[in-house]
Amino acid sequence: MVGMSEPFPLDLERLRRRPDVEDPTLLAWDATDVLLVERALAEAEDADLDGSSILVVGERHGAITLGLAGAGLRGMGVYQDRMAHERALEANAAALGLGGSYRQLETVADGAASARLILWQLPRQVGAVRRTVAELSGVQGGALLFAGGRVKHLSVGMNAPLADGFGAVEPQLAQRKSRLLMARRDPTLALEPAADQRSTVSVGGRRLELRGAAEAFGGAALDPGTKLLLETLAARGAASGLSPATVVDLGCGNGTIAAWAALTWPAASIEATDDSRDAVASATASLEASGVAERARVVRADGGDHLAEASADVVLLNPPFHQGGTVHTGIATKLMRQAARMLRPGGTLFCVWNSHLRYRPRLERLVGPTEQLGRDRTFTVTASTRRG
Repeated sequence: MVGMSEPFPLDLERLRRRPDVEDPTLLAWDATDVLLVERALAEAEDADLDGSSILVVGERHGAITLGLAGAGLRGMGVYQDRMAHERALEANAAALGLGGSYRQLETVADGAASARLILWQLPRQVGAVRRTVAELSGVQGGALLFAGGRVKHLSVGMNAPLADGFGAVEPQLAQRKSRLLMARRDPTLALEPAADQRSTVSVGGRRLELRGAAEAFGGAALDPGTKLLLETLAARGAASGLSPATVVDLGCGNGTIAAWAALTWPAASIEATDDSRDAVASATASLEASGVAERARVVRADGGDHLAEASADVVLLNPPFHQGGTVHTGIATKLMRQAARMLRPGGTLFCVWNSHLRYRPRLERLVGPTEQLGRDRTFTVTASTRRG
């Protein structure tokens, strides 16, 4: 099935994505996961490594960690940005009888000092690679790195930050449309902490200071869909003069929407939420830099599942439309359902979406009556009223 010379130490078909989007067209693993495990097991045997000296970065649903555990290794340190991925790993470990086989880390740096072997599913952004390399500065000299991804998502620009932190980068032969990059930590290299991205923007009549950590959607940039959403609301007098008591920025990214909402509705309680650690850090920094930190709370949660039913007057949503490198509407649908759950009857979901995705019937079905507020060449802005 996966083209291995020996059986893979885990039945990959038993892995599930839940509570991430579960769909027959989306696998819970890819060939990069398999290559990383193959190389790790070979290195562990040759260098007599135990699991506690292995650091897994960028794990998604558990294929790397549980592949190692299936081969008998224990105590791997695992860093995951998204909460949905943490929960998927935990659920898969329990289902396979491998619970307790790994350590969940709060930061990459937490596992750096003890790591002799690092396995990394690379992000698609060079900036995110650079930041994570800086967080790996505590890795001891001689530690071995295998970083990889699907060939179509790798770029030559990733080699420079890897070389800055580890030394010479040796690309490995591509296999099954994936490729690994190998490097060994040069102890003579010193790394400075990576600075977060930052920008100052004016949107919807508000001046905002945005900050962006490694894997936060859009970095510190003003997303064009978010721009249309906020300018449309501003042009309509913040949606016809609404005075909401509770506003939720669902999937907050870098916090642009939450900061704008805090300035627009100063009497409202603002809740910004995202399942990405980097998004939460970015939104927190953006709110502080914009001078509205005391008016808003930022919480890491899966789809705002920490919020009570019927607790919000307004939800603002710019949903993602990708699962990894695949266009998929699963996360958007999940967030729309969550918006409907948390809205009070008569409350409003303001949503911006790529027009070709034709979300209006879905919003009508999941939330309630929906009207178009604005549209440009790419995006549509709608208002959906929660049914009673």
